[in-house]
Amino acid sequence: MSRTGGQARRRQLLQQAIGLFGSNGYQGTSLEAVASASGVRKQTLLYYFPTKDALLRACVEETSQRVARELSDALDAQASASKKAETVIRTLFRMAEEWPEFPRFIREASRLDPEVIERFASVLEPLRLRALAFLANEMLGGRIRRQDPALLLFTLYTAVVGSITEAGVLRAVVGEDEGRTALHSREQEVLEFVRNAIATRGEQPARSAG
Repeated sequence: MSRTGGQARRRQLLQQAIGLFGSNGYQGTSLEAVASASGVRKQTLLYYFPTKDALLRACVEETSQRVARELSDALDAQASASKKAETVIRTLFRMAEEWPEFPRFIREASRLDPEVIERFASVLEPLRLRALAFLANEMLGGRIRRQDPALLLFTLYTAVVGSITEAGVLRAVVGEDEGRTALHSREQEVLEFVRNAIATRGEQPARSAG
């Protein structure tokens, strides 16, 4: 198999594993199930990922790299500094809608060994540092209410990620709510929360039309 073909097969295996881990949990997902869903023999799966733990680690890295790439591209395309936080929120909710395996996998991964989350966070570290520098600069310029940038970022992260992995929202993500009403409604709630969290004193955040 060519190098390109091998990379494509590896990505296919990871996508199937991410979906199964998210749906059935780590313990409820066997290597045989991943291989079968991918249309390959177990031995083929083991060629790329010799153990189940190695497969999980690769899934964490694949997911975190995609999230980092999507966020970086969206932030680079957003020229307005005042829209950066909103861009992050809208990008993550769009990913949850277009790639429903993503929030389900994150929810499952967060229940596992803390090292799993540390590996996810390490890939996003450049974005975290970028966000801290942005928040500090905006506070210095009086465009964001002065507070601890690290604590603010943690609060915003918890609000956004917690929302897209919350059980009720996940039901909308996977299609039980055909109109995705719950997902879009939660997105607006998070946007409003963030606007209030970063608004300067006396400023009334403008409500978005959606």
